[in-house]
Amino acid sequence: MQITSLMNKKSVRYVMLIIVSLITNLALAFGLFYLGVSESISFAVALAVTLFLNFSGCRWFVFFSTDVPVITQFIQFAITNGSFRLLEYLSLLVLSTLGFSNYYIRVLLVLGTSFVIKFFVYGKFVFRNIGKS
Repeated sequence: MQITSLMNKKSVRYVMLIIVSLITNLALAFGLFYLGVSESISFAVALAVTLFLNFSGCRWFVFFSTDVPVITQFIQFAITNGSFRLLEYLSLLVLSTLGFSNYYIRVLLVLGTSFVIKFFVYGKFVFRNIGKS
């Protein structure tokens, strides 16, 4: 399969965005900390930057969703993203309470499941193209 045909798939573009987002998040968090910025500030800056990166990437690269005004869509994205973060945290706590496997497996399971579900939720509710429905 050629690269150009792969790039036409939303799921491939989504995976690419997530990889770029992860690298950006880690580079900022570790880089700022290395430069002497506190852990909490470094991590907060990394999260804020990747929030905007993920929104921009989903809107203009993954879903090509520009039918909805950018501010409206960003608010929907922020609420959805925040809800997912809360559910990820609560899911991890539940799995920990149940004694499910070890910490690393729990984190991978929760984040992997969330990653897949977010793709469909974002595509259906946040970054839908209402003019093409």
